[in-house]
Order: sequence, then structure tokens, then C-alpha cells
Amino acid sequence: MGELEEDRVYADTLGKTDVYVAAGLGVVEVSVSNDRIGQFSLAHRCPARDIAADGTGLLVATDEDVLAIDPTGDELTVERLSFGPAVAVGGADAPLAAAPDGTVARRTDGGWTELGTVSEPRAIDGPLVATADGVVRAGDGLEYVGLRDARDVLGGPTPYAATADGLYRLGPGWTRELEAESFVVAADGDRVHAVTSEGLLVDAGDGWREREVPTDERLVDVGYVADGGVVAVTETGRFLVDPAAAKDGASGWRSRALGLDGTVGFAIPDQ
Repeated sequence: MGELEEDRVYADTLGKTDVYVAAGLGVVEVSVSNDRIGQFSLAHRCPARDIAADGTGLLVATDEDVLAIDPTGDELTVERLSFGPAVAVGGADAPLAAAPDGTVARRTDGGWTELGTVSEPRAIDGPLVATADGVVRAGDGLEYVGLRDARDVLGGPTPYAATADGLYRLGPGWTRELEAESFVVAADGDRVHAVTSEGLLVDAGDGWREREVPTDERLVDVGYVADGGVVAVTETGRFLVDPAAAKDGASGWRSRALGLDGTVGFAIPDQ
């Protein structure tokens, strides 16, 4: 059996997850099946600055506009949302986007409603926006909710913020989880991963520990696939998967170079 045929049978047996990586070249689709990084291809050419899942679709911030991409049909469709240049985007109850000048807006009724302006928007997740001045919550307007120099946010049931001063968790107030300078945070309910100046750290309910990765390149995003595996990508487009259970019984990361300069992150829509 050839490698491509084996990949196809393996994916049919265990299922696959399509991960969409955003880079300067555009949006690249990467298929992941357990411990295998399968085929990848350019889904849409654009100068991508950020990407987020929005249900079964994708939102992409580019130098020209915010794009809504639907990958579910026989052919991928792309819609320009008439926001203008964007540096960050997120999907919550309604899409949120941030412009280079700091304007944050929510898409409603086919248009955009400006909520206010922030200093150097960097990331959006749920209602939270990471900015140079700290974390902001988008509601009817914009509300400052604390910290400073935020690089990434997680707006789930338990919010987190990665900042220059460490990783923080929001309860009644902000609690510092890690003191190391933090850049990226991800969680799936059972685990929290943080990319820090001390490396990739994970807390699976038993305290924080380092998870070694097979590269010295800087990780720009971390996430989770349907079978419980962890995926990550570096700024130069090296894609990594840490499977929940490898086919060959071997543990540890698998990696594949995608050859994408200016990689900024990835999104995994509902599948």
C-alpha cells in the first residue's frame, strides 16, 4: 500500500481534522490524522494577519479586509466583509475585528458597529481583546478589565491572558499562574498550554510542567484536534502534532515544514 493510500485509510479509520494555518502567503489547509500530518495545500492566497474559527467557517484578518471563508462545500467560498484592513479577528456571538489604528467593531446585520478604540490590538478571543494596555472586554462598548501588555487572550468559561508579566487566569480577579513572559495561551477544558520565555508549559490539572518540543523556532499558536492531540505551529511554518495515541506506539511530537514565512497562527473550525 502506498503512503498516500495508507494515509487515506488511516484518516477514514480514525477521522481527520483540517487545520487552517494563516501566513503571509495566505491560508493553508493541513490535514491531521492522529499522529500523521497529511496533505497540505494553499486554500486561499491573501496577506493573512490573523485567523479565527467561526462555527464551521473561518474569519481571516488581512491587510485589505476581513474575509469570511466557508470550507464546507465542494469548493471553498470567500466573502469580503467590508471592514477594511485588520490585524486581529475573532468569532464569538458575532464576529469582532480590530483595525491597525485600534478601532474595534462587531459585525451585526450585515454591517459593522464600532465599539471603541484600543492601543495596539494583538488578539481577540470571545469577547476579550489583548492590547498593549491590557485586556479589554467587548460588550455594548469596550471595558478595560485589567493587566498590561497583553499578547494573547482566551475568552472561554475560564478566561486567560498571556502578558509580559506572566500568564493570568480570571476568576473574581486576575490570578497569576506563571511568572514567565507569556505569548500564547490555549485550553480545551482539561488542559491549558502556554508558550512562554521558558518554553511550552502545560497544566493538565496536576500543576505546570514543561513540554519539550523538537524545534528551537518560536511557537506562534497551540491548539487541539478532535482526537485529543495537541497541534502547534512556528513562525516559519513548521507544523507539529503531539498525538493522544500514536499509530506506531511511539510517543512524542511529529513535525512537518510547510515552508510558510510570516506564520501568525491557525484555526480549527467545527467539523
